[in-house]
Amino acid sequence: MKILITGGTGLIGRSLVDRLLARNDSLTVLSRRPSHARTILPSTVSIYEWRAETGLPPLESLEGIDAVVNLAGAPIQGRWTRKKKLNILQSRTAASRNLSEALTSLRHPPSQLVSASAVGYYGDRGDEVLTEDSDPGQGFLPNVVQEWERGWEPLIAAGSRVYPIRFGLVLSPHGGVLKNLLPAWRLGLGVKIGTGSQWWPWVHIEDALDLIETLVDGDVASGPVVAAAPGEVTQAQFADVLAKVLHRPRFLRVPEFAINTILGEMAFELTASRRATSSLDFHSYRFPELRLALEDLGFTRERRKKHAHRYQTETEVNAPIDEVFKFFSNPDNLETLTPPWLHFKIVTQQPLEIKTGTTIDYRLRIHRVPVSWQSKITEWSPPFRFIDIQTKGPYRSWSHIHEFEELPGRTLVRDTIDYEVPGGFIVDRLFVRNDIERIFNYRQNKLHEFFNK
Repeated sequence: MKILITGGTGLIGRSLVDRLLARNDSLTVLSRRPSHARTILPSTVSIYEWRAETGLPPLESLEGIDAVVNLAGAPIQGRWTRKKKLNILQSRTAASRNLSEALTSLRHPPSQLVSASAVGYYGDRGDEVLTEDSDPGQGFLPNVVQEWERGWEPLIAAGSRVYPIRFGLVLSPHGGVLKNLLPAWRLGLGVKIGTGSQWWPWVHIEDALDLIETLVDGDVASGPVVAAAPGEVTQAQFADVLAKVLHRPRFLRVPEFAINTILGEMAFELTASRRATSSLDFHSYRFPELRLALEDLGFTRERRKKHAHRYQTETEVNAPIDEVFKFFSNPDNLETLTPPWLHFKIVTQQPLEIKTGTTIDYRLRIHRVPVSWQSKITEWSPPFRFIDIQTKGPYRSWSHIHEFEELPGRTLVRDTIDYEVPGGFIVDRLFVRNDIERIFNYRQNKLHEFFNK
């Protein structure tokens, strides 16, 4: 399929690009900052500049499009000033209005459009069970979401299937709500917000991607879809589960008036209760319970006892598992997968036979500082898994688990890194974590360039 994506550099968008490329779909991304998009998306993605508030997208970007995924919208985090509220509104409503106008002008509009929406549609509803058929709530965000979804009406009238996905909190190790919550929880400062009785609908990012993929394929009746796992939790229950998974206490409470003082109107998003659940049965959740989701994302009690930090990422490539593992078995490809700004060089004499017990020495530069690194292969299990650890280098400890999972016509590549750094949490957040994310974003792009040609 030829698929158009807006918001392709965001939390969901970047993972979706990987997912769809692995299916061998042809992708076009509309971006406010195309130069930035080109640095983080694979070179096989066509990228066009588009600022939704200024008008229609370039018509050449719409040629031959089969389906559209709209993920555009300014972040809602932070204090809602008048200017920020206007940006929250316009970035969403202009996108649906202008994109809908452009798509309906085509001789053959896309068969289906999937758009991000939000459970904010429902407002603050206490213990009322909310489904796709429930009425909207009242207030700023419900009004934004209603206007956002109404923007697609011309496209619906033109015969396209349109699916606004009303997302709960999207859980991912790479950003979103957990990025904001984890620093405090890891320090034992997890909190109950207000009464804690407000319902917090949530969804694992893999389930969010599964939903989008199913809807892109157009096998579901047109209409809104609630993206919220069946394992309902209140905010207090969410806080307790997260604290238990991290093996940290949760004993603090922030009164509602304090949240209102700090965040103003945006505090409503933390204290509002939305018991949202889907009445549709086309999707079976991989992660129906919160604890399962958090543990899958890498936040396990056992790991927290042993390691200070974990980074986990995965991508799918369009190649059989044996071919992918063979690629990783060649040490020369380590240099191919490493960003040039690290000046990475293998110094161990080659050719090398990779097996359990093999050690490899490297030289690289981290922020221009020369570093020597030695890795040892502690497990070698072709074609499914291998592990290397740092035996000499800048980290207190470093363990990298490489896993390969065979899928129909493609391979899932999963990287899990457990590491400790001098200076602990503060140094990690200020310097190390961002570097690791940049390195693995580059690595994934190179994998796609090599296998998804």
